[in-house]
Amino acid sequence: MRPFALLALVTTCSLVAGPGRGDDAKKVSIEGNYTLVGLEVGGEKVPADELAKIPVAEKSFKITADQIVATNKDGKDDPITYKLDASKTPYLVDFVEKKDGKAMKSFGIAKIDGDSLIIIAVESEKVEDRPKEFKTTKDNKAIMLTLQKKK
Repeated sequence: MRPFALLALVTTCSLVAGPGRGDDAKKVSIEGNYTLVGLEVGGEKVPADELAKIPVAEKSFKITADQIVATNKDGKDDPITYKLDASKTPYLVDFVEKKDGKAMKSFGIAKIDGDSLIIIAVESEKVEDRPKEFKTTKDNKAIMLTLQKKK
């Protein structure tokens, strides 16, 4: 999967329950519009000047109840379906992107820090490949995104 497709995939999660609190959980929603403000791949943070070169439209994401919608290089919406398990800490998130009739899966974790949503995910057919921490390495093939909620 191309990095920005995973980025889009990974970028939208709508949290519907607080971690591990059962039916009395405080409902948390992250639905809304976000901007990519941080990207880490292979243990290296992408420098701010490199992020600045990405067109604004390609750094913008709309999170709905079950989709992450990003704009691709052709200016078209590129939706990715996701499921979030907010009963776990960190939150577990599973992504499915359909390309050319094929479903491509990614597994990740997510957390909210103020107005920021941080997601790390890896494209894989195996849920066991899900990252365990918010850290990329040269070996884990994970991509970590930091998204800032637009006000």
